[in-house]
Amino acid sequence: MGRGRVSHRVLCGMVSFAAGALLAVTIVHVAPEAVELVGAAPAIASVVGGTLVFAGIGKYVYFLCPACAASATEHGTGYLRLGVLLMVALGIHSTVDGLAISAGTATSSIGLLILFAVSYHKVPEGLALASVARLAGYSRAKALALTILLELTTALGAFVGLLFLRSVTQFWFGIILGVVAGSFLYTVGFALLKEMYAHEKGSIILYVALGFASMLALGAVVTNLGGPH
Repeated sequence: MGRGRVSHRVLCGMVSFAAGALLAVTIVHVAPEAVELVGAAPAIASVVGGTLVFAGIGKYVYFLCPACAASATEHGTGYLRLGVLLMVALGIHSTVDGLAISAGTATSSIGLLILFAVSYHKVPEGLALASVARLAGYSRAKALALTILLELTTALGAFVGLLFLRSVTQFWFGIILGVVAGSFLYTVGFALLKEMYAHEKGSIILYVALGFASMLALGAVVTNLGGPH
């Protein structure tokens, strides 16, 4: 393991586990909730729209997730380059994660499950971002401070959501959840396709299955405690 660098094998496993959790919460909870609120056609349109928007940002602005993009840029040059575009893209990504948590909480109690799924993803994302900062020459303290600052945009997104989503109609709540589902599907697809293309498929599938199963189990516990049905 080089200076400030997280083992790619460990990062790959963590990303895959988190991707499985995000996939589970998306197809079992978030997308069905959107369909229930606005109907199948608008929900599907918002999911597709959210996926395309995030794909566009990831392609034409910068990678939205430094952990998911590790394989895309590691050969010859190490991880991603630290710069304004990375910060902007990650800020957008994290803000939408926070908005997802508050939207899920406002429409039903799936917000708790979204919080756990997003938290799974934040661990490898934070480690990758800290590695980027260390490779860029930042001290440990500065790398940690930068990582915390950028990840706090998740809390900002949740706070903004709690303030402004109260006056949003049921229809727009459903559309927002559809966009959230699309953003999650893009993150999952990007992470999995990159890792499965670059590395052993068997181990990736195993980690994804474990993450998926963990979220199903957590959902069952929350449901039994009076959470989302």
